[in-house]
Amino acid sequence: MPSRILLIEDNPGEARLVQVALAEGAPGEFAVTTAERLAEALALIRTERFEAVVCDLGLPDSTGLATAQAIFAEAPWMTVVVLTGSHDDDLGREAIRRGAQDYLVKGEAGAVLIARTLRYAIERKRLETALREANTTLEYRVAERTADLQAAIGRLTASEARFRVLIEQSLAGIYIAQENEFRYANPRLEQLLGYGAGKMVGVRLDGIVIAEDLPILRAQDEKLRVGASSITFELRARKRDGSIVELGAQGARAEFDGKPAIIGMAQDISEKKRVEEQGQRYVMQLEAVLMNSVQVATTICEMRDPYTAGHQRRVAELGVAIGAELGWDADRLDGLRVAAYLHDVGKVKIPADILLKPRRLTRTEFNIVKGHAQAGYEILKDVAFHWPVAQSVLQHHERMDGSGYPQGLKGDAILFEARILAVADAVEAMVSHRPYRATLGIVAALEEIGTGRGVLYDADVVDACVRLFQEKGFAFGGDGHTSGVRS
Repeated sequence: MPSRILLIEDNPGEARLVQVALAEGAPGEFAVTTAERLAEALALIRTERFEAVVCDLGLPDSTGLATAQAIFAEAPWMTVVVLTGSHDDDLGREAIRRGAQDYLVKGEAGAVLIARTLRYAIERKRLETALREANTTLEYRVAERTADLQAAIGRLTASEARFRVLIEQSLAGIYIAQENEFRYANPRLEQLLGYGAGKMVGVRLDGIVIAEDLPILRAQDEKLRVGASSITFELRARKRDGSIVELGAQGARAEFDGKPAIIGMAQDISEKKRVEEQGQRYVMQLEAVLMNSVQVATTICEMRDPYTAGHQRRVAELGVAIGAELGWDADRLDGLRVAAYLHDVGKVKIPADILLKPRRLTRTEFNIVKGHAQAGYEILKDVAFHWPVAQSVLQHHERMDGSGYPQGLKGDAILFEARILAVADAVEAMVSHRPYRATLGIVAALEEIGTGRGVLYDADVVDACVRLFQEKGFAFGGDGHTSGVRS
C-alpha cells in the first residue's frame, strides 16, 4: 500500500510539480491528497489517515511557522515536512526545533530528494514513537515494581505493629543477662530458642550465638561497658535443635540482685530479612528493565546512523573504565554507563541525509548536527533516572575553556560525567572509521586529547585515559576495534 501524503499548497502549479516529482522519484510509493488552505487541511487530518504532511508556510489563511504549529496542535503525532520558498536556513532549523522532521526549498528539491526526504521523515517519526513507547514501558515497569516493593514493606510494617501489641501482652522474648549468662528468659524467648521452661537460666550468651556473629555480641558488650545506656543489634543464634534463627535484640543497662545486668528483648526477624532480600531482588529487576530500555534507545540510534554503529557502546566502555580509574563507586559508574549509551540519542532528530553524507559537512549542516545534544536532553529530561543522565547528555560537547556547545559552559560548571563523556567520545571518534576519512589511530587520538588537556578536556580525565591505554593495556572489546598502545 502506498504511503498517503497530504500536500498543503495554494499554488496549483507548485502542487502539480510536487505530485509529478513523487510519481517520478518513487513510482507507486506515495499517494498524494492536496489542500489549498490550512482549514481544509486540518479538516482532512481529523477525518482521514496520512503518513505525512508536506506544507507550504504561506497560505491564504495562515503564514509562517504558525502554519506548522497549527498542524502540530491538531495532530502532535503527525510527520511534517516544511516546503518553503525561502532560502533562510534559520527558518528551516526553527521549524525542525518546533517539531518538523525536515524542510525542502521550492525549486531546489528534485524528485529523488523529495521522495527520500519523505521516506526518511516517516522513518524518523516511527523511531521517535518507538523510543517514547520504550520510555513508557520503562516507567510502567518501574511503577509496577515499586508498587510491589511498597506492598512488601507495608506487610512488614503491619507485622511490626502486630508484634508491638504482642510485646504489650508479654508475648515478646524478654531476658535478663549477667556476666554473659541468662539469669531469666520468659516463655516466649524459651519457645523461640527451643528450650523448655526454666532451661535457659545459666546458658551462656556466647554459647548460642553462631561463631561468625560473636564479634557483634562482643562489640555491644563493649558499648555498654564504656557507658552506653542501651544497645540495638541483629545476629544469628543457634536454637537448641541446631537450627539457626535471625534475632533482632535490644538491651539496656540495669541491676539484678544488686549487680550490673542487661535487660533486653529479642524477636525473630527472619521475615524482615526475607522482605529485605526480596526488595534487593526487585531493585536488580528494575535495573535490568532500565538497561533493556537503554539498549532499545541505543539500537534505534544505530539503525539511523550505521557508520557509528557500536559507537555508544564503545564510549560507555571507555567512559566507565576512566571513571573506575578515578575511583568512582559502582552506582556512579552505572549512571555514567547509562549516559554514555544514550549520549547520541538526540540524533534521531537530525535529518538522515546529513547523518549519512559520505563527505565533510558544511557549516550549516554541522550546526544542525550540533542540535543533537539539546534534542537528547529534551528526550530524556522527564525520565526518572536517579543519576544526572539528561544533563550529562546535554553537556557532553561542552569544553573546559567554554568553546563547546550548546551552553558554552566552563570548568567546574560542567558535570564530571560530561567531562568523561567528552574525552571518551573524542577518542572513540578518532580511532573509528568514518565515511569521509579512515581511522586516525589510537596514538594520534591520545596526542590530540593530550594537546587539549586542561584547555578543552579535564586534565584528570585525560591523564586517566592515557594511563588506561599506555600503562594498563586498555582495549575496546568485542570487535577488534582497537587495542592498547603497547600492542
